[in-house]
Amino acid sequence: MGRSDVIYAHSRNGTCDTWQTLDEHLENVASVAADFSTFFGAHQWGELLGHYHDVGKATFKWQAWLRNVNGIVDEFAHYYNGHPTHSAAGAQWLYAHSKEAGKLMAYCIAGHHAGLPNWEEGSFGAGLKKRLLEPMVEISGLIEPSITEELPFEVTPDRFGFQLQFFTRMLFSCLVDADYLDTEHFLEKGKAGWRSRYPEFGELVERFWNCFNALRQRADPSSNVNRQRELVLAACLDKSKMRPGLFSLTVPTGGGKTLASLAFALEHAKQHGKRRIIYVIPFTSIIEQNARVFREMLGEDAVLEHHCNFIPDEADWKTRLASENWDAPVIVTTNVQFFNSFYANKTSKCRKLHNVSESVVIFDEVQAIPVERLHPCLEVIKELSESYGVTSILCTATQPAIEHSEQFEFGLKNVEEIVEDVHDLFRALKRTEEKFIGSLSEQELAKRLSEQSQVLCIVNSRQQALDVFDSLIPSDSNIHLSAVMHPQHRTRTLDEVRRRLEEGLSCRVVSTQLIEAGVDVDFPCVYRAVSGIDSIAQAAGRCNRNGKHPLPCPVFVFEFPESFACAFFRQAAQSASKLFGDYTGRLTDPDCVLEYFADYFWKNEQRMDEYGTVQKCFQAATLDIQFKDIAEFQMIKTATLPVIIALDQEAVDLVTALEFVEHAGGILRRLQKYTVQVYSYQFDEIRGWLEEPAPGVFVLKSKELYSDSTGLKCRAPEGQAFFG
Repeated sequence: MGRSDVIYAHSRNGTCDTWQTLDEHLENVASVAADFSTFFGAHQWGELLGHYHDVGKATFKWQAWLRNVNGIVDEFAHYYNGHPTHSAAGAQWLYAHSKEAGKLMAYCIAGHHAGLPNWEEGSFGAGLKKRLLEPMVEISGLIEPSITEELPFEVTPDRFGFQLQFFTRMLFSCLVDADYLDTEHFLEKGKAGWRSRYPEFGELVERFWNCFNALRQRADPSSNVNRQRELVLAACLDKSKMRPGLFSLTVPTGGGKTLASLAFALEHAKQHGKRRIIYVIPFTSIIEQNARVFREMLGEDAVLEHHCNFIPDEADWKTRLASENWDAPVIVTTNVQFFNSFYANKTSKCRKLHNVSESVVIFDEVQAIPVERLHPCLEVIKELSESYGVTSILCTATQPAIEHSEQFEFGLKNVEEIVEDVHDLFRALKRTEEKFIGSLSEQELAKRLSEQSQVLCIVNSRQQALDVFDSLIPSDSNIHLSAVMHPQHRTRTLDEVRRRLEEGLSCRVVSTQLIEAGVDVDFPCVYRAVSGIDSIAQAAGRCNRNGKHPLPCPVFVFEFPESFACAFFRQAAQSASKLFGDYTGRLTDPDCVLEYFADYFWKNEQRMDEYGTVQKCFQAATLDIQFKDIAEFQMIKTATLPVIIALDQEAVDLVTALEFVEHAGGILRRLQKYTVQVYSYQFDEIRGWLEEPAPGVFVLKSKELYSDSTGLKCRAPEGQAFFG
């Protein structure tokens, strides 16, 4: 039966003799949490958290509960009174010995299961303050803690509150991951064995150059585009030797910045002992494309893809486990996953954060950060670089004006541009001529498009895309792209677009802006509805991308009549329109981009922290931190509902399987590629056509409401944008 005087942390099948003692668990977690927090100078903090996080399990009531659920009766039995909490005891103990450092650690210990709490919850909730003031449970044998009051980062007075809440969240991450890992190792040794088996950076560098040199041998060395790509690569390799910090890589579309930035990151990581490379991408429409490139260059065993659309194989435990704590050498993720996590309070979101320290983080298409989220995102980038050993690279063809200035006080300081002469590079890679051509109705636009053999037209909303597409002279060469087509449908459509372009066949594409973000297509002519200069530049990047068409290729910028305009884009369009005269033919020039963002940011200065997140963080200087309130931050407001389109046989089979499984999570993840997001009024419109095979899971099986050409048939309200 085992000894009744031994205190245990975890049980498993068998007698008490096979259980994990509390002393062993606390010692293991303390050691691992200390190791994790060493990377940002907080070894002693992490060790203390590990030693005290589960001391509440050393009570008679908790030990009685553990024995009861395992059917063991001993001298603890008469203490049994249900499942007691255990997370408050260690928090109270540390807080009793330090009202400052102990308080920060108390947030972590009290929340290591349920999530970081608010200090004060209100009249109906139990915030940390209330829990700390409750009577302390007597636990014999607790050792007096030796608590350091010294913070491991350089304090910035005007950002002190932000730094404190950020530091606490990083400590929380160390504790949660260490706790999970030790528990997993005890309960599921086989599962734990899948973790952390990855190639070293030296091997990854070798793999990269073997693949890259093979690509070089197949490339045309006389091509101007290839020559400029080599210059960008050389600049990246040269600057990779510099000390860690903030870098920008401003390269026009088609200039090879994806592989060049990866080369920088690999060499910089090897040179400076960085632990991993994290590639942060704003759009799920291109993340799979980039992850595939990285796997080809570095190997399947080196790259973790972590975003909402990625569905690992059912047997791929290694990928599933790495997604929990990001311990792979190369991570490919989204802005949503990355920035939301740094303001989250839940254990599942925060667990991976400590593994971002001492990394190289590449922010691709940095201009795509929504202006309403800009201030919170910049604070994260700033803090990671200043206090957590992160080298950040801001990659874009249209570098936003986010550096510090008198007009932009919370901008980034000391950003090192990798390319020495950005203007020369843009001139050398200039392949298009952008010109504003005034107002066009959808019928006039359709007539112009029908006169072209190969042309791309990008508009600002789903409804605009549908209306222009329907106005075209009917032809098999006409192709529609928008987010009312499910991802698998869009993938097939893009494959067909590329095939037609490569074979010289007629191809007229009408798309929303989802095609702009890094999608590798090459048209000889592009039309773009007026929007921000950054969007116009991205559209130009789909024109003569590889420099194979006669120079210069036209990019026509137009506007719809006011009644057809999309209100959401009006402000960006106004800032862009000011520049059409001075920069006609060269709207993608860096100077034009800079002027655009300076004007656009000035107009939106009061909107850059929509949730008031930064202010909530700054208030944490009092140590009365409202973590649950801060976690209200979201990169994207989820105002849509998912509808599964079950027309492909795979989707039909998966939906059928939903009715026969107890836990549908794996099937639902696989169905994401058949899912369209709709707004609530659209959902109400089609509700009568939908089936509900599982609670809250809505499926469309009717071909009457889904077109092979244009996707889901649903109306859009006048003047509203439907992104993608």
